Amino acid sequence: MELNYKDSPQTIQHMIRMCNTNIDGRKQILKALTTIKGIGMRFAQTLLTRTQIRNCRAGELTAEEQQRLVDAIQDPKSVGIPIWMYNYRKEYTTGEDKHLVGNQIDAAFRFSLERGKKIKAVRECRLARGMKVRGQRTKSNGRHGRIVGVSRKK
Repeated sequence: MELNYKDSPQTIQHMIRMCNTNIDGRKQILKALTTIKGIGMRFAQTLLTRTQIRNCRAGELTAEEQQRLVDAIQDPKSVGIPIWMYNYRKEYTTGEDKHLVGNQIDAAFRFSLERGKKIKAVRECRLARGMKVRGQRTKSNGRHGRIVGVSRKK
């Protein structure tokens, strides 16, 4: 479906598929990029400035601009995004810095959870049980997720 806006002379795409995510074409590209899991406002702003893409609606991007943006998301080092902005630094097996988006984040979390359970790390064992991890008290708060009934005396 294509829409016409009064401020835009051309028709725009209603939905864009980028990094396994549907992006609303009516939103500004800065806000639209944040719908991709793993990309926040600051990372999206840096992506747009480094790839030199104009600030417009997401549906107004040309196919070449969309491809340039996807390439920058998949390899942020190629466009010069600093390493401190990545969300997965020093990967366990290779030691390289990565920026994960979409399903990659969930897969990396599951992998680290399994690795931690294998070596019996306290953090991963508590996460697997659904308990608090960072030293909070558990006697009175954080009781959601568990069903504990009261047994009556006969």
